[in-house]
Amino acid sequence: MRKLVTIRQVSNIRPIPGADAIACASVDGWSVVVKKNEFQIGDACVYFEIDSFLPLTDVRFAFLEKNKINWNDKVGVRLRSIRLRGQLSQGLILPLREFPELITHAATGDVDFGALLGIEKWEPAIPASLSGEVEGPFPDFISKTEQERIQNLTEVLSTDAKTEFEVTIKLDGSSMTVFHHDNVSGVCGRNWWIRESESNSLWKVAKQNKLLTALTAYGRNLALQGEIIGEGIQGNPEKLRGQEFYLFDVFNSDTRQYLGRAERQQVVAELRALGASINEVPWLETTTLERFQADVAKVLDYAEGGSLNPATSREGVVFKRLDGSMSFKAISNSYLLKHSDR
Repeated sequence: MRKLVTIRQVSNIRPIPGADAIACASVDGWSVVVKKNEFQIGDACVYFEIDSFLPLTDVRFAFLEKNKINWNDKVGVRLRSIRLRGQLSQGLILPLREFPELITHAATGDVDFGALLGIEKWEPAIPASLSGEVEGPFPDFISKTEQERIQNLTEVLSTDAKTEFEVTIKLDGSSMTVFHHDNVSGVCGRNWWIRESESNSLWKVAKQNKLLTALTAYGRNLALQGEIIGEGIQGNPEKLRGQEFYLFDVFNSDTRQYLGRAERQQVVAELRALGASINEVPWLETTTLERFQADVAKVLDYAEGGSLNPATSREGVVFKRLDGSMSFKAISNSYLLKHSDR
């Protein structure tokens, strides 16, 4: 589960050319603009990740008030990727001493710091075509689709340097899951199990592509997970007509594991033989991480490029071990800056 608030350490501070009052601090794989002399290398800090929604009811965030927005009937600040004096800045760091309640729980690790501080993950409004009546919460027998960012997993570039990963393009859409489990089938968005409806786009696409009937006939307890993209979704950057589902993972709800690439391809082929129409997210290559020389910046550079539509700049890329046991994403900084308004 994504951690919006973490206790970290400032690993480096470097000047910003032409800037007298600000500097760039490094926190793991993240770069954050700070006031000059506010932090020293080695200082403990609290890091607030981009897309954190900080409540202005907490006076410690009052200095950000000029950027306040209203979201879900709350007044606060959404942290975005921005450029200051040409330097990319992602997130916010504040001195750990300002958060004694986090220090109390730091040793035990039994508390979600974000929840403790009333910080939520900012989410864009859900298009009407994707919302609908709720059958229930997202099923607890399926893992939610949210990979960790490479900036939070810098060690993997060294520990898994020689491990083979498949790389796919991350499409800019909305999360969609279609599942069959113990004779029950269903369709889910990111957070909810959606009741069947003629007006809901997730159900329309699932039926149109015969995903539910094929899964039921197949008989295994599996969940197809991917993105629904197209008209009316995230501005339709791929310029599709209509809407389509693009698969990126198959989850085995019996073993509670993702299938590796070879087994996933076999399952997709067998579901297609049963009548399902399944698109897969664009595959780039199989590679090892040693090519990036343990440098997060090189991974983020690699994340730039074309998408499903070559004329569209992609959201980023996803790396998965070939056995399906681990994955992470690298989001294009160009994409984050371009879409900082949503």
